[in-house]
Amino acid sequence: MSQLSKPIVIVSQIDPTWRDYNGHVNYAAYAMAADPAIDAIYAAAGLDWNYRKRQSRSDYVVESRFFYLREIRSGGKIEVRARLVDFDRKRTHIYCEIRDHDNGSLSATAHIVSLHVDSARAKSAEFEDFALEGFAALKAEHDQLPVPDIFDDTVTLTRRLGQARAAPAA
Repeated sequence: MSQLSKPIVIVSQIDPTWRDYNGHVNYAAYAMAADPAIDAIYAAAGLDWNYRKRQSRSDYVVESRFFYLREIRSGGKIEVRARLVDFDRKRTHIYCEIRDHDNGSLSATAHIVSLHVDSARAKSAEFEDFALEGFAALKAEHDQLPVPDIFDDTVTLTRRLGQARAAPAA
């Protein structure tokens, strides 16, 4: 397997401003810690900072679902392991495991659905072919990773806002 068969891993020092009044990492800091890992997935598909600046395109989070499992005390590091779960012509679904880097314990999980946007026009935009090819290669590699027991499969790209879910079978 290639190097891509591993999740993308980003380690961040916990910023002192991420603390809450209990000395724990604030819930919003988990999203800030996950953001560079999400950027790394886009960069792996060829959508790096230079592309974004040159094309005036970016990706906007349209859905995020975090599950907080254990606290992380401030002063250490956060490790984010990100994998591409799915993509279509305009969106991506990225799953992150956020761990206490010092002891490896799983502290939170996150599902992030993002929409590709032409910032100059303030409209959604399709990914270019090279990015779709990059996402396809990355997803094929990440599909080889085991699915964690805690993975929440209710976050998908197929369900649209405003559409009701099918009733469960009786």
